[in-house]
Amino acid sequence: MWPLRMLFSLHRLALSALVICAMQVAAAAQQSIGELYATDASVKGSVVLAGSGTTVLSGSSIQAGAQAATLKLDRGGSVLVCEGTKLSLTSSQTGRQLLLSLNSGNLELNYPLGAEADTLLTPDLRLMLPGPGTVHVAVRVTPQGDTCVQSLPWNVSAIVISETMGDATYQVKPDEAVLFKGGHLTEASRSRQNCGCPRAVPIEVAKAAPPPPPPAQPKATEPLASAPPPPPPPEQHLAVEAPFIFRGSDPLPDLSPNIARLRLENTKLVQLEPAVLPPASAKKKSVPSNNTQVAKKQSHGFFSKIGAFFAGIFH
Repeated sequence: MWPLRMLFSLHRLALSALVICAMQVAAAAQQSIGELYATDASVKGSVVLAGSGTTVLSGSSIQAGAQAATLKLDRGGSVLVCEGTKLSLTSSQTGRQLLLSLNSGNLELNYPLGAEADTLLTPDLRLMLPGPGTVHVAVRVTPQGDTCVQSLPWNVSAIVISETMGDATYQVKPDEAVLFKGGHLTEASRSRQNCGCPRAVPIEVAKAAPPPPPPAQPKATEPLASAPPPPPPPEQHLAVEAPFIFRGSDPLPDLSPNIARLRLENTKLVQLEPAVLPPASAKKKSVPSNNTQVAKKQSHGFFSKIGAFFAGIFH
């Protein structure tokens, strides 16, 4: 007979196995929408963990964190859930149609679509995204209900918008952005705003040229080389030639006034070396005339006077 504790353990194991099988069957019955790629997004609903990403099943909701989350659809294309946005998704049984629900936030749709049409619901509006063609649409909904719908460059079909509580419709044409104030079609106005995910503003950083490196300093062990002294300036010499020439044929000048004005120091010696040149007719032998003898006597008398003058000064 089995102990009661062992029977209770077997019962718990069997119950756990039944719960796991039921969950696997329910997951298999749900339609897969796509794989989610995000760093900080959360998924509420049925998911299947895979090696490359998280498979999101129909009826789930995606909550993006500080960064946008990308949902790659199984049928092709992608849905970009912007920062802080919560999006709910439901797929048809065939998987060819999607029903998206957005309370507030931003999203961008970019995928091909066949003959079917997808539907995006907001608190006040219903957006019909018909095919065939490429759907490239950005939508923003504020907490006050202001809804911005933007047809991006690759969108090829018009977006049909209607109020959830009315019959009026509005078409947003390709390459057009429209803002519906308060979620009312009557308050529609053209807009130049970006209705998708906020674009990061690039930050420009001024680049300054690095300062030149300082000159290399000599090591402490190396003696400092003394700078060579500048060469001395060239010496300047002043040379003056003043020949003292006396000719016997010239008349004898009276130098007594000039000699009388000379002031000489006893420590300095003044040497006068007169150069006496012979007369031009010295080559010819001639008998000296009386005038020549008189000139000699006068010359002798002149030098005698000079010698007597200097002798009186130095004695």
